[in-house]
Order: sequence, then structure tokens, then C-alpha cells
Amino acid sequence: MIRMILLTVTLLYSCMFMQIARAENSDVLYVRITQTPAVVSVVATLGSKQKRFRVPHPVNSIHSDFKTLWKKLDEWEVTAQDVAQLNRYEEGLLRPMAHLLDQAEQIHFVLDQTTIDYALGLIPYRNKPLFLQYPISYSLNDVSVTADGFYSASWRGLSIADPTADPDNASALLPEFFPKSRSYQMADVSLSQFKAFRKQDVLLLSLHGVRDQLNGAMDFNAATLTDRDLKHFGAQLIYLDSCQMGSAYNFIQTLRAYDNRFLIAPLFSNEAGDSSSATIQGFFSQLKLGHSPAQAMYQVRRQLFERYRKSDGVNAAYWKAFPFRVYQQL
Repeated sequence: MIRMILLTVTLLYSCMFMQIARAENSDVLYVRITQTPAVVSVVATLGSKQKRFRVPHPVNSIHSDFKTLWKKLDEWEVTAQDVAQLNRYEEGLLRPMAHLLDQAEQIHFVLDQTTIDYALGLIPYRNKPLFLQYPISYSLNDVSVTADGFYSASWRGLSIADPTADPDNASALLPEFFPKSRSYQMADVSLSQFKAFRKQDVLLLSLHGVRDQLNGAMDFNAATLTDRDLKHFGAQLIYLDSCQMGSAYNFIQTLRAYDNRFLIAPLFSNEAGDSSSATIQGFFSQLKLGHSPAQAMYQVRRQLFERYRKSDGVNAAYWKAFPFRVYQQL
């Protein structure tokens, strides 16, 4: 099955033009979105240029629209019509900063507790969703975005997979990219063994996850893993192939406090296998080619969207290609 994943993704990449976006820090558009009970405010900054404005829609309406969209994504019921209906936010959120968008090579959203699960990358800009036009990264605090490659063959890595969350065993591909890595099946690792693992540079977990309000947790045999259980790894790059972990605000903030630099995790419930397996393979392949994490995910999303649009239809392509976010934590 692993060889099938490698062959499928390799063929996909070889058949498509690979444009490597090289954004300098001055080419990154920082978009801070803050929601209060009265208004949604935006501060957009590109180099020395800045635009401040308020989204001209009622806060309750904005909140309801994006909560409904998240639920449809989470249940894999999102349609092209749902995405098209986000056009109103092109006018209210994107058009006021269009002069900055048109000069940017990457978008970085800074979110708060109320906006963390807003699927901003789906908003169409000039008839195409943002995530198909730009590398996109996120944070919950101010950071200086890097567009540098983020890869070293000397890094130590660890992957652990629940076979029901990773039926293709895609997580076992990690040593293909980081030779000093080890891969385990979840059943072969006790909780005490998990807590005894030494520091790792890269951590890849394919486990069932769930968000509860602002918190998140993952099933691990008969136990539950929380953010605190990842502290001892001190991992620079954490990839969670675990549902909803990319919208668990407190979970993400805690990992940042543990000096996690990049977190890759799905906004909503991602697929077990298939598109998630292809995302794992594609993401680490792109890192090895020299892309930054945001650029790597951008390449993978575009390619998977086109692949699933042709094979499964455009509705499925959205929830299969879109789920994983890149958080730059530091």
C-alpha cells in the first residue's frame, strides 16, 4: 500500500508544473483578524504598507456563516455553492486590501479564539479560492514569517499511527525523508513508553482527534493524549494527522509554549487514508525539495484539488484538498 501511495503521488507531481514560490519576508501579507461582540476588525500589513478596516457585515452574521461552513466541512458536506456564497466576504474582507494582495507572495493570518475555525482560505478572490492562489500560514501570535526551506536529512523523527486513522500506513513513510526516524504502530507503544521517548526534531502522529471547545485531544490506545503529553519531544515540526487539531486554540497555544516552531494539523475532520495519506507524502516530499512548510502545503493542496476534482468532483475536492493548516508558531 505504501508503494502505491508513493507511485500515485510521484506520478501526480511529475505530470504537473512545479512552481516554487520564494516569498521574502517583505512579500508576506500579514492579516490580523480580531472579532469583538460589535465588530470584526482587520489590520493588513505588507512591508511598510498597511490597511486597517472593519468588515461591513454584522458580527453575528459573520460568525454564523463561518460556523455553518466549518460544520459542513467537518461532515464532508461542503459544496461548490457553499464556497461561491463566500463571495460577500471577498467584497468585505479581501477587496479593501486588494492592492496588498496583488503584491503578496504569501498570506499569513493571525487569528484569535473567535476566528480560529474560520475557513478563510476558501474565500474566493477573483473567482478562485485563496488557498489555490497563495501559500497560506497561520498563527495565534505575532511572528516573523519565514519563507526559507525547513528540512535537514540529519533530523531525528518519530511517527506513531493508529491503523484506523492511517489505514494506508502513510506515517511509516517518514524514514524516507528523515533517515534517522522511527515508525511505530500505536498498539506497540504503551503510554509510559510514549512519555519516555527522547527529544525529536519531527513528530508525526496519525491518531483520532477531537476538539472540545478550545481544547483538543487524541485517542491513544485506552488513554488520551493532550497538549501536555507532547512537551518532552521539543519537536520543531509537529504533523498531526488527527481530526480538528488545527482548530483547537488552547492545544495550539500550549505547543507554542513548548517551543514548537511549525504545526501541521487539520482544521476539521480529515479523511482516514487516501487524501490524508497523499497529503503526508506530498508535504514531506515538498519539504525535501526545499520549500518552506507553507509553500509545501500550497503545492500539495493545488495538486490534490485538481486530482480529486477530476476523479471525485469539485465538492469532494474541497474537503479532501483543503483541511490541513500550517501554523508558524515562532
